[in-house]
Amino acid sequence: MEFQPVFAGAEISIINTLWYLIVFGILLVAVKHYAWGPVKDMMEKRRQKVIDDLDQAASDRKKAETLANEREAALKNSRQEATQILSDAKSNAQKTGKQIVSEANDEASAIREKAKADAAQAKTDALNAARDEVADLSVTIAEKVIAKNLSAADQKDLVDQFIKGLND
Repeated sequence: MEFQPVFAGAEISIINTLWYLIVFGILLVAVKHYAWGPVKDMMEKRRQKVIDDLDQAASDRKKAETLANEREAALKNSRQEATQILSDAKSNAQKTGKQIVSEANDEASAIREKAKADAAQAKTDALNAARDEVADLSVTIAEKVIAKNLSAADQKDLVDQFIKGLND
């Protein structure tokens, strides 16, 4: 029995092999020229975009941290200012309250003093009026009793003596 190849008539020749190698080389050059360059450029652009995006993200994160720190500091300052404003307002309110109370006390004292002075004046006026009426009444009584007229100076002396007698 003779051995026969499985593929009858499929003998590969060297010319065919060379032809396949040349065609494969031409295809490699065409792929490198038309496909590999654009793919490589596209990949380089994508790599650069990713690097830029990462750099931008880091920059944005630093900016966000800076803004957060500034906002925190501003909030602390606002709280301190609010506390200071409240403290000043309380202090001013206390000062104003003390001033109002002091002015009210001064005004009340002035009213009391004026009332005392008015009362003293009223008392003096009442005593003088009473003295005059007593003098007139005494003169009238004395005229009727003695039936004679007294001079004004005599009347005044009699009234003064009468009043001194009342005070004792």
